[in-house]
Amino acid sequence: MNINDLSIKEKIGQMLMFAYHGNEFNDQLKAFSEEFNLGGVVSFARNIINVNQVSKLNQDLLTNFKIPPFIALDQEGGSVLRIMSGITPLPGAMALSSSNFGKENIYNISKAVGLDLKHLGFNVNFAPVADVNNNPKNPVINSRSFSDDPHIVAKCVKNAFLGFQDAGLLPTVKHFPGHGNTSVDSHIGLPVVEASLDDISNLELIPFKEAINAGIDGVMISHILYKSLDPIYPASLSKKIINDLLIEKLGFKGLIVTDSLTMGAIYNQFTIEEIIYHGINAGNDILVFCGRADLAEQRFIYNKFVELVENGRIPIERINKSVDKILKLKKKYCNNKIDLGKINLETNNELAKKIQEESITKVINNGLIPVTKDDNVLVLFPKINVVTLVDNENQKSETLKKFLGFDEIIYDANKENYLEILEKSKKYNKILMATYNVTEGDYQVELFNLLDKEKVAVVALRSPYDINKLDGCKNFYCCYEATLPALKALSRVIKGEIKANGKLPVKLNWGEYLWEWQLLKQKIIKN
Repeated sequence: MNINDLSIKEKIGQMLMFAYHGNEFNDQLKAFSEEFNLGGVVSFARNIINVNQVSKLNQDLLTNFKIPPFIALDQEGGSVLRIMSGITPLPGAMALSSSNFGKENIYNISKAVGLDLKHLGFNVNFAPVADVNNNPKNPVINSRSFSDDPHIVAKCVKNAFLGFQDAGLLPTVKHFPGHGNTSVDSHIGLPVVEASLDDISNLELIPFKEAINAGIDGVMISHILYKSLDPIYPASLSKKIINDLLIEKLGFKGLIVTDSLTMGAIYNQFTIEEIIYHGINAGNDILVFCGRADLAEQRFIYNKFVELVENGRIPIERINKSVDKILKLKKKYCNNKIDLGKINLETNNELAKKIQEESITKVINNGLIPVTKDDNVLVLFPKINVVTLVDNENQKSETLKKFLGFDEIIYDANKENYLEILEKSKKYNKILMATYNVTEGDYQVELFNLLDKEKVAVVALRSPYDINKLDGCKNFYCCYEATLPALKALSRVIKGEIKANGKLPVKLNWGEYLWEWQLLKQKIIKN
C-alpha cells in the first residue's frame, strides 16, 4: 500500500490502536476496519480463549482490514502474559536475569516465543521492559525489570528484542525514558521523576540507547513527568522528550507508540483533544487507547483526530511522516502466515523449564529448606490479587499444594483466619510462608510477626524486596513470579530435588546484611 493511495481519514486511522471486546470478529472490529481504517488492535486475556480461537480471530483481522493491521499484545513474561497456554512459556524479566543460564538464553527463549506469536497471527509485542528498577518501592515495574543495574538491563533487553525481532515480530522496548525510578503506578496516577538530565542519561537511558544502537524497530513511551526534561507534559505528550530527545538526540528512526492513553496518569489529567493534539505533535506515530474499549468513545477519539487535522492544528506533514513509517514497517512485519503446526512446544518447554529452575534464588537459609520426609510442614499461601492493572488475572487459583502435598492455608487481607493459623502453626516444625508484593505494615507483615520466625521460611512470589519489610526474617527465597512453571520449579527446590542456583538481580540492603551475617555465623560455627 502506497501512502499516496490513502485519504486523510485513512491516514489518521493508521495512527490509532484500540483495544476491543469479544473473542471473534464482531461489529466493533468491523467498525475498526471499515469505518476507521484502524492501524492496529491490542488483544488482552479477555480476547483469548485458546490458540485455535485466537489464530482464527487474527486471520479474520488480517483478511478484513484494507491495510493489514498491527495485531499487538503484552507478552512480557512472568506476571504479564496474555496467552497462558499453548505456546512457549516466557519467564519474567527477573527470572531470566537471575541466573547465568537464563541470561545466556534470553535471545533463544524470546525468539521461540516470538515465532509462536507470529504463527498465531500476532505481529507486535509490547515488550521487552527496558526500565531499570532502581526504586525498591516501585509498585508497577518491580520484577518486570531485569535488574537495578542499567548495564545488565541493557544487555538483557538487547538479547530479548533481537529474539523477538529475528522471529519476525515487531517489539517495542518500554517505557521510555524509564519507569523504574517511580513510586506511583501510572495506571492510576501521574508519576514524577525529579532526576537531572545527567542522572537520567547515566541510568534510565542506558538500556534504550543500547537498544537503539542495536537496531530496535519500536519504542513505547511512558506516562511520566520528567521535570528536568519537560516540567509541564508527561513523556507521552512531550515534544521535548519524544522529538528532541528520542528522535533528534538519540537518533531513533523506528515506530513510536504510546502506552495506553486511557491510563489514569493521562486520562485523568487531559481531555481527548489535548491528548491527541499533544501526542501527535510531540512525535508519536501511534496513539494507543485501551481502557473501557467503548466503541462510542473510540468513534469520538477518531472523529476528534480528524477534526484536529482538518482544522490545521495537526499538520498533514506530521501525519505523512508517521504513516510512511507505519506502512514501511507493516510491509516488514505484517506478512503473517498462520500455522499452528509450527509451534514447537516440546523443545521450547524444556528450555523454559530449565530457566525457571535456575532462577530460584536463595537469599538466606538457616536450614529450613530443603524439607525432608520427616518434616511436618504448613504452607501459608496468599490470595493473589493483581498488583497493577497490567498483571494477569488468570493466575489466582495456582498454589503450592498440588506440587508439595503439605497442609496449606490461604490467607488474605481480611485476616479472618489469622487466629486459626496461629493456633495450627504450633503443630508444625516448619512453616513455608509465600508472599506477594509485601508493603510496609500490610497483612502479610502482620501474619509474619505472629509466627515463630525460627521455623518460618519466606518465599517471595513476585518482589525480591519483600524481605525489606519482614524484620527478623531468617530464611528467604525468591521466585519472582507466581506462574505455574515458577511454582513447579520452586517446589522442586523446597523438596531438595534441585538447588537454588539463582543470584539476586537487584540489591537488597536488609537481605544482603542478613546474608553476610549468615555467612559470618557459619564461619564462626565451623571454627
